[in-house]
Amino acid sequence: MKRSVVPDTNSDFGRYGPPTLLRSLISFAQNCPHNWLGQQLAQIVRKLVLWAGPLPIDVTVGPVKMRCYLRDNSAEKKFVFMPWRYDRRERQLLLEALPRNGVFVDIGANVGIYTLVVATHLSSQGRILALEPNPPAFERLCFNLRATRSGRSEWPAIDALRVAVADDTREVYLHLDREDLGCSSIAPRAAALASKDSAAQAEVVRVSCKPLLALLKERSIPRVDALKIDIEGAEDLALVPYLREAADDALPKTIVIENSEHRWKLDLVGALADRGYAARMRSRMNTVYRRHGG
Repeated sequence: MKRSVVPDTNSDFGRYGPPTLLRSLISFAQNCPHNWLGQQLAQIVRKLVLWAGPLPIDVTVGPVKMRCYLRDNSAEKKFVFMPWRYDRRERQLLLEALPRNGVFVDIGANVGIYTLVVATHLSSQGRILALEPNPPAFERLCFNLRATRSGRSEWPAIDALRVAVADDTREVYLHLDREDLGCSSIAPRAAALASKDSAAQAEVVRVSCKPLLALLKERSIPRVDALKIDIEGAEDLALVPYLREAADDALPKTIVIENSEHRWKLDLVGALADRGYAARMRSRMNTVYRRHGG
């Protein structure tokens, strides 16, 4: 079984720059044609780098800088080699919903891909709340934020918190997934599905959990323009109380939600409809909801 690598978050970005050949291969993959052939070529490059390359590697994807470990995080693998394919439309719709001084909330930020893309879009008047309870993912998120910010004249205010989001304030068990850092979850069913290995199922950490409205109030964030949530089946616990209680003028115009309806116990789709949201776009992985009049 794979184990998440203890991240090096102390050395400067560039310490793990890939050799010239691997850097050229990664650049080739990132610039492949946006079609089936390009996808096949990019996947071949990804396999070569994972097989031959030293890890971690420090890579640049557009304006985003990341220290990537790749083998334990599918989101990294997809974004680094095929940024033109990984959640491309979802990211576009989020940026369209965010003015330069906008407010973005990223629930389940992982190592920060969405947060980093949005941060490079916002001005110094913008605001981001990035929430990630998984300890190694959170450390990597913070490193990637520092690396991407370096040398930029404009940067939004960002609160990165190692906290889970659910329906009340308590401590919860975060069930870790050794194969994929982004698949860890506070939802028990997701953990049971993660592995048949009883030892893997027992690998948990206790994390703090708070409702979204409480977190927004603590950070003096009166409104949200756009929100993304990917917390492996616990999206209903995080969003239904928020949608029931938030003021109309505080609700985000656009919400990106991972397609986990089969795991939800609460009627999240109904709660969205009650507050005026309708599905704007659905991909294999996510659904983008847009609020009427937003």
